[in-house]
Amino acid sequence: MIRLAAGVFVAIASAATSAQTSEVAYPQEDEARVASVVLELLNGARIAAGAPELQGHLDLELLAYQHSREMAASGVVTHYSHRYGVSTATRVNLAFPRVTQFGENVGLNRNAETLHAALQRSDGHRKNRLDPTFTHVGVGVTRVGDYQAYLTEVFVRVLDPALIDGIETLYTETPPESLPDDQPLHGSAVHSVVYVGAPKPDNPAYWTYRGINAYREERYAQAIDDFRRALELQPDYGHARYDLARALIADGQPAVAAEVLAQHLRGQPDDLDAWTTSGTAALLLEDYDAAERAFRHVLERRARDAGAWYNLGLSLEMQDRLAGAESAYRQALHLDDRLSVVVVALARLRP
Repeated sequence: MIRLAAGVFVAIASAATSAQTSEVAYPQEDEARVASVVLELLNGARIAAGAPELQGHLDLELLAYQHSREMAASGVVTHYSHRYGVSTATRVNLAFPRVTQFGENVGLNRNAETLHAALQRSDGHRKNRLDPTFTHVGVGVTRVGDYQAYLTEVFVRVLDPALIDGIETLYTETPPESLPDDQPLHGSAVHSVVYVGAPKPDNPAYWTYRGINAYREERYAQAIDDFRRALELQPDYGHARYDLARALIADGQPAVAAEVLAQHLRGQPDDLDAWTTSGTAALLLEDYDAAERAFRHVLERRARDAGAWYNLGLSLEMQDRLAGAESAYRQALHLDDRLSVVVVALARLRP
């Protein structure tokens, strides 16, 4: 998964021109339908937990959708824009500067039901979703193909709905160079001025973004160096550590990648993508038992992950557990009949 972000904060409230406003994207019908089901499931869980239902809000939904679009474009689930160095807190404060209590969940899964189930299994995400003090929510979903739905949930507590009546500054995908010369790249947030621009070398996002570009260009040694620079600035920067592991694997260093991933998973045990990459490293190291454990861990929480089923089958085949391998391969093919590697694997088992 390449970790890349695109976007810039653009003021589009009362001072916005019609040309600027037209750049804002809105969800497609299918995306809006998935978001609606997520909200329905969310409120069902809140009622079961004795918490009041959340009210959906169009402006919050737009903010959530814009962030989901960025995640889908970059292929990374994150609360942060790596390209522009903008955090969740900044994003929400720019959009709704009079809101003082908010939360955000982000996720990636197959559909509304699997998104809801995965978030409910995670303590941190469930805490936001069931917090009885939140009053409103915006749910935004962006789909990529048939099997990936990127989700953002923005929660706020407001007793006066006027506090969220209109977005003051919105995160869009407009590149900075395309903006008019007189368009300010800043917004007021909590009585301070926030300048939105590319991160500087003292920001770990700067080196992470450089590493992403190097990785995409298959300059793996350079990518490794850049991700390590990011971690020197912020040792707990999970995004850089995960991408470092991927670059190490691509560079033929699975043993070092396994060590990096083990450290990462101690701090972020719910990162299923990291578990998958850990399983890949174990396969390369011919530690098939460890690979099996990693992929089973992923499938316990993401049962419709065709890739994980295929990798589980591979780890079982390498242990000569052919019946189990065939079963895993068939499950992978059932979930995604376009996986040609699975057809090859089945043919290998039953020539």
